[in-house]
Amino acid sequence: MKIYALPLFYFFFVSTIFAQKKDTLYFSVDKYYTISPTITANMGNETYSEWIKATDEYMKRTKTNGNIFFIGDGYLIKNLKPKKILSIKEYIENRKFYFDGKYNQIVDDNKLQDSLTNKYTIFFVNGDEFIRPRKLSYTSYYPRRDKDWNVVQNKIKDTLYFKLDNEYVYQSKVNPKWYLIKDSNDKQHLFFEKQDIQKGSAINKLINFKEFVESSRFYNKDRKQKLYETSLVNFLGNYVVYFVKTDERELIKVNVGEAVYD
Repeated sequence: MKIYALPLFYFFFVSTIFAQKKDTLYFSVDKYYTISPTITANMGNETYSEWIKATDEYMKRTKTNGNIFFIGDGYLIKNLKPKKILSIKEYIENRKFYFDGKYNQIVDDNKLQDSLTNKYTIFFVNGDEFIRPRKLSYTSYYPRRDKDWNVVQNKIKDTLYFKLDNEYVYQSKVNPKWYLIKDSNDKQHLFFEKQDIQKGSAINKLINFKEFVESSRFYNKDRKQKLYETSLVNFLGNYVVYFVKTDERELIKVNVGEAVYD
């Protein structure tokens, strides 16, 4: 059997063909929408009351409850000639990156990564300097605390109604105010804590919770621990959640949480 040695440039040529070149997007820096330690004073140095005042003003000027946070890659590039510089505010607020729903003003960080940073090369334009983010994410201003230090959650959320089947979702025997799910991991337990009960309210869509979980990005049937519990908790925290007893026309409002055991 003959073995052929291929020159190094051949591999480089083939890899270049198969490598997908990303398009480049340029965004202007918006002081009400983008925060970066590269060009902005660190908000972490503010007192809490100063932070509340500042972010209240930011939210008045945007249609989301947070900002785009980015860290530069360490290089300030000059002399680029972009054909178009976009508004990051307008780009994000077309709602393509929001959590599903009619009312949500909350950006889904996973959608942002999949459809923006993983898809394009990004530059932020600051005067004649171009900053390429090493990391880009969306940071919510909630939960917040009021003057009495009570937790204040974002009220602009859509509502999810899940069927309480008492099989996949069931009431805890240890704590009757908790509802658990069968896919909980050994050392992590997602739980739903009962907050309120309503009767006979209209429901726009009733969801099978087991089907919802197993068809989501939070579930991988090939893993030993199939459920990404923390990710699911973070996702559901952006919605008002009810469990519905269809036979009794009873709606149970719950808060989602996660207990971790040693």
